[in-house]
Amino acid sequence: MKIFRKNRLILYIIFAVAAIAVISFVIISKLNSNFLLGEWETDDKNRKYVFDENTLTISSKLNDYSVLYGYTLKDGKTLVLQRGDEVKSYTVIIQGSEISIYSPDSDSPEILHRV
Repeated sequence: MKIFRKNRLILYIIFAVAAIAVISFVIISKLNSNFLLGEWETDDKNRKYVFDENTLTISSKLNDYSVLYGYTLKDGKTLVLQRGDEVKSYTVIIQGSEISIYSPDSDSPEILHRV
């Protein structure tokens, strides 16, 4: 009878260690992933931002235009956009379910909500 209890205890310990390893892996991979991926809209819903792995498409409902940029996210705080030879940097701040994009040449930030 003691043999079965000992084996059962070892199986419980192995299961607990495996579960902790899997949960840790999932949490670490989510924290290291790009939080911008997906579709975002402005407060007035006039502009839509679609982030892929390395491209950003900004489209407007008012003027019916669409612009494609290449982007990188440095340190999770600086968004660098490139279109042709033009390179611009923006500060990104996460505030719950929204992100704010601050431009050095603008007073107010662009606030985006996930679609």
